[in-house]
Amino acid sequence: MSNISKEHLEYRKIFSKIAAISLLIAVIPIWPYVFYQILKLVVFGAAAFSVYLYHKEKDRKWMMIMIAIAIIFNPINALYFGHFFWSIIDLIVAALFYNSPKNHLKHE
Repeated sequence: MSNISKEHLEYRKIFSKIAAISLLIAVIPIWPYVFYQILKLVVFGAAAFSVYLYHKEKDRKWMMIMIAIAIIFNPINALYFGHFFWSIIDLIVAALFYNSPKNHLKHE
């Protein structure tokens, strides 16, 4: 067991679910641009927090996945893709967020 508190694991689970749901909602092309700006902040924040915890857990695989997500969704140096490509990315990242906490809460 890692030196991560149950509270931190719960926060990661909650943040991951919020990010996953937000990413699924983002696939629907009806939102104003500000929604996508906020989405980047939410996903970046959830990924950055996860990077920190996966680093503490010494889980290099998930840490690297979350670093990649943080880079893709970074709000400072935005990447520009078309809506279709972003939709694919959103679905993949939503699945990663949804599945990642489950894998790690098992060894509590």
